[in-house]
Amino acid sequence: MAIENGTAHAELAGPLGELDAINKDIDVIEAALHAKYELKKAPLYKKREDVIAKIPKFWLTCLEKHPIITSLIEMEDAAAIAYLKNIEINRSTENPINYKVVFVFDDNPYFTNTTLVKEFDFSDKGNTQVTNHKIDWKEGKCLITAAKKDEPASDSDEFSENEEASFFCWFDDENGSELADLIANDLYPNAGMYFIGTSDSEGEDELDDLEIEAVGSEESEVSVEEEEEAADAPDTKRAKHT
Repeated sequence: MAIENGTAHAELAGPLGELDAINKDIDVIEAALHAKYELKKAPLYKKREDVIAKIPKFWLTCLEKHPIITSLIEMEDAAAIAYLKNIEINRSTENPINYKVVFVFDDNPYFTNTTLVKEFDFSDKGNTQVTNHKIDWKEGKCLITAAKKDEPASDSDEFSENEEASFFCWFDDENGSELADLIANDLYPNAGMYFIGTSDSEGEDELDDLEIEAVGSEESEVSVEEEEEAADAPDTKRAKHT
């Protein structure tokens, strides 16, 4: 029986390899479509900012309620992230799969930056280009010196899960594309969903009102062709995580 099973696996090796290659090509196409439709929603995300600005610690709440990201946030991180007033995903209009993750902060006791930025270029398949922007920490307030994320292997895109390290180490990580994907393609488009469940029911109502208003305005602006394309748009909820 063992010999027969081994023979069967050997015979299937070729077709299974071909199937895996096709599945990877499908993933690439789905990611490109997802990025395209996220870019189309950019005006609505801009409207959403005005509502979010009325809700204290909105993004901190979202990050802490996310089932994966919450495990990366230490107590000191939360104190700094409390000053986070907005998250932006700025996609390239030429190739929307490439984007910048931008954390916008109020004046705070931790760093002088008003924005923390990390850029990702996925144009070259299998060779992600990452650009980090320096965090200018205030004296005695640096959160990433006490515990650094383990350096990933050169061929790895995993963001280390060193439990003692600060979330802000990600902005200094040489890669970190998996966490970026989680923020850009899950947390950001589904922010309202992650916020819901808090005691701020008034804030939830405002988000719901914005969603209704956005849908109504879009229905009057979208062309027939775009409506047909929307039917094929990929789900914004992504399964990847760090």
